[in-house]
Amino acid sequence: MNQDDRIDQFRKMAKANPDDDLAHYALGQALLDADRHAEAVNVLRHVLKLNDGYSRAYVLLGQAQHATGDEEGAIETWQRGYGAAMNRGDLMPANELKGLLKGAGSAPSTDVFIGVDEPAHADDGREPGEGEVRCVRSRRIGQRMSFQPFEDEAGAYIVEHICQESWEAWMEMSIKVINELRLDLGDAAGQRAYDEHMRDFLNLPGTLFEGRDYGD
Repeated sequence: MNQDDRIDQFRKMAKANPDDDLAHYALGQALLDADRHAEAVNVLRHVLKLNDGYSRAYVLLGQAQHATGDEEGAIETWQRGYGAAMNRGDLMPANELKGLLKGAGSAPSTDVFIGVDEPAHADDGREPGEGEVRCVRSRRIGQRMSFQPFEDEAGAYIVEHICQESWEAWMEMSIKVINELRLDLGDAAGQRAYDEHMRDFLNLPGTLFEGRDYGD
């Protein structure tokens, strides 16, 4: 499927689901990938109207704004996004936003997260016991998974750093991702999109997926 076909597909999905932030996010990402930056800005702004806590949408919106020459707008977006990501405990997007701000000659402003602190561990600082892990998504101690979901570095990392509760939450979210984005997991583009959403949802390091063979 070429870029124009992807955009048309996601545009139809967004039109059919006007209140679905995920459908509009997919359209905004497709427009950004096609270098249709001004259109991407409008769509991604709508995503944040629907869900002002959508951390990844701030990343993409700022990139689209920067590409149109609106550097001040991009920095403001990334500042707001960093505060939103810290509020939600979305560590990967927060780190990415911090890096984007640094690259733009800026830094996270204390003004955007007044009253926002890194979430404390809700387990009295104890270490995980047998059958437990400290989950990088929830930042709490939870039940250790009983299986490794993938036979690679990503799967090994998930077993050591993601609790069963967070994995089950991703399993529920993944159904929405696959159905609403109509992902074909037998297709390289579909698998990449799936992995990207899984990475963001679980706060997984992006480096875990750099060596994945998608067969393209």
